[in-house]
Amino acid sequence: MDLDLFPLGIAVGAAHCDRDAARKRLADNVQRGRHTWLSARRRMGKTSVIEQVALDLKRRRHRVVTVALDLLVVHDAEALESRLRQAVSEATGQLLPKNRRILDTLKKAFATLKPELVLSDDGVTLKLGSGESPSATVEAALKGLDRIAVERKRRVMFVCDEFQQLATLKDYMALEGAVRHAAERTKHVAFVFAGSERHLLAAMFEDPDRPLYHLCDRMSLDRIGPEHYTSFLLEAGHARWKKPLSGAAIERILAVTLRHPYYVNALCGRLWSARRPPSVADVDAAWVRYVEENKRRVATRVLELSLAQRAMLAAIARQPTPHPAGQEFLRQVRLPASTGLQAKGVLEREDLIQQNEAGVWEPVDPVLAAYLREI
Repeated sequence: MDLDLFPLGIAVGAAHCDRDAARKRLADNVQRGRHTWLSARRRMGKTSVIEQVALDLKRRRHRVVTVALDLLVVHDAEALESRLRQAVSEATGQLLPKNRRILDTLKKAFATLKPELVLSDDGVTLKLGSGESPSATVEAALKGLDRIAVERKRRVMFVCDEFQQLATLKDYMALEGAVRHAAERTKHVAFVFAGSERHLLAAMFEDPDRPLYHLCDRMSLDRIGPEHYTSFLLEAGHARWKKPLSGAAIERILAVTLRHPYYVNALCGRLWSARRPPSVADVDAAWVRYVEENKRRVATRVLELSLAQRAMLAAIARQPTPHPAGQEFLRQVRLPASTGLQAKGVLEREDLIQQNEAGVWEPVDPVLAAYLREI
């Protein structure tokens, strides 16, 4: 069976392109017990980097346990508490051996949560009770996990995905405070906070009035560099066709996708199914078909914007500019300065536009850009 080098989901192993510096930095943070806020736009590969780091650490035989807490569907503090207890129980099960009496250890680590060992079809599992409040449970569970990790001389990478959901819950300040209180005191548990709403996460970690202010080392993921993609695509082409892929075809792939990781994989997944390496014309034809198939999705997103925001986004798609709030650009779009500045702020906050390496503002989503240029 052929290996999928261009998955639309998580890309690890042979499908993982570059991110060497980010992977080394995150791995170093985990081994030092330093907490990390991983900031990136949607579909830029946050989860792929985290999972690849977990594989890297395992391959190097580092004594690191990885556990993930996904908060996407958490709607209240009780749901958060339940999922957290489950994640901590899972991590504790990986830390403690199955062939020794561990209840005394668990009672010391999780005294206020009344730990129990439950026999089920899956074997012996840890069950943690609730504390006096959700925030008390959060703090006790995380501190208890750290105590177990210290005793076992192991590290824990505790991944909190879609962490911005915490800020939508009632009494979120108390919950954030509990996370900070535990995180500041952990010695062997390193937290990795990630999510798809960058402006909400920024408010959590950069607002001096919020409990999590300056708790983490901030890491940002952007688009993968053209030199790394070129090397990756050349190797992938040789693996597929046993012959080189033309530089012109590679340049065209990276140009139409704006080097957005998700769309590079979406396009290359189609191109690599052919019996011969793609030409520039093949790349263009495949991209046109992909944009056509995804028109409805991006059109729906455009219709959610105000008229001024639509006008600015369409103008940037047609003509990327270093000064979208500048007088000349706004004159062409026929927007007042105040309205244009506000529209730019919304488009940037919603991750619809970005500033590239040359300082030029362009759409983040290449399908959206192609659709707007077409109409």
